[in-house]
Amino acid sequence: MHVLIIGAAGMVGRKLTARLVKDGTLAGKAISRLTLADVVAPDAVTGIACETLAVDIADPAVAPRLLASKPDYVFHLAAIVSGEAEQNFDKGYAINLDGTRYLFEQIRQLNMASGGAYKPRVVFTSSIAVFGAPFHDFIEDEFFTTPLTSYGAQKAIGELLLADYTRKGFMDGIGIRLPTICVRPGKPNAAASGFFSNIIR
Repeated sequence: MHVLIIGAAGMVGRKLTARLVKDGTLAGKAISRLTLADVVAPDAVTGIACETLAVDIADPAVAPRLLASKPDYVFHLAAIVSGEAEQNFDKGYAINLDGTRYLFEQIRQLNMASGGAYKPRVVFTSSIAVFGAPFHDFIEDEFFTTPLTSYGAQKAIGELLLADYTRKGFMDGIGIRLPTICVRPGKPNAAASGFFSNIIR
């Protein structure tokens, strides 16, 4: 089984890669190949055939390259984080929306070209930023998505695209809304929630 991880050089991507290599399986099937992609080349791993790529998913030519070998699983972790997406409107939409749409659309094209035979499992990382005030004490999955930031809007749009492409049978998609992650290793990034990590540091 071939697994593609986009955003593999980030904290979540590195931990996911390490876990997959350790387990050697996913959903009960042996992993035979990993493709790790990010804006900077991720570290290669041993034990499983591995290809690393430095790519920009905002480039329309990248999605066809990433999906040419028709990976069975696609983990889409790549994103411009919350604070940076708010400060740089164009960059946020280019990566978080356009890059996601290019990826999903290439999967659709491959699905249609194969007569529906190619239907990868796509795991899309979203965010609690899709929600907006007023908040309940407990936020259910069905809570209204009324984002208050550009980042939240971009992730909410990604969720809608994921659901629609899955409904149409082009892929088998699932979205995961990640909460605040702290402490992030390394230097602080531009996430709006980064102050949590800074307090602990």
